[in-house]
Amino acid sequence: METMVGRVAVVLLCSGGLAVSAAMAQTPAQSDAPPPPPQGQYGPQHGPGGRWGGGPEHRVEHLVKALSLSSDQTAQVKALFESSRTQMEALRSNDSLTRKDMREKGEAIHQQEEAKLEALLTPDQKTRYEAMRAKERERMEERREEHGGPGGPPPPPPPAL
Repeated sequence: METMVGRVAVVLLCSGGLAVSAAMAQTPAQSDAPPPPPQGQYGPQHGPGGRWGGGPEHRVEHLVKALSLSSDQTAQVKALFESSRTQMEALRSNDSLTRKDMREKGEAIHQQEEAKLEALLTPDQKTRYEAMRAKERERMEERREEHGGPGGPPPPPPPAL
């Protein structure tokens, strides 16, 4: 009888070990999963960098390449973007504002940035910048239509009762 109890105990222990092994095999190992992005860094189309992502440095880089900015323009644009970023961070941290007020103030910051940026550009650069902005607006409109936003397909009717 003691040997039978011993055998049952061994079988139960082995079964439990197999169940744990099987469960561990089904979950991916920690090393197989890609590491999360570092704190405060986002992909190319996300996060605090706006339409070009990556923050002011990345936006400046993009404009330097696209518009052939001079070194003086580059320094001024970088300072402008840093200033706008600081203003937006202060706005986001202000808990006393309503969503509507935040949106309006954020839009005002953006409009000021655009006006100051355009004042730094040559006529040829302004033309190229406007073309870039128009292309971006088209892409945004296409995305809205794909997702049923303004200008997209109407929502389905409510179910009949």
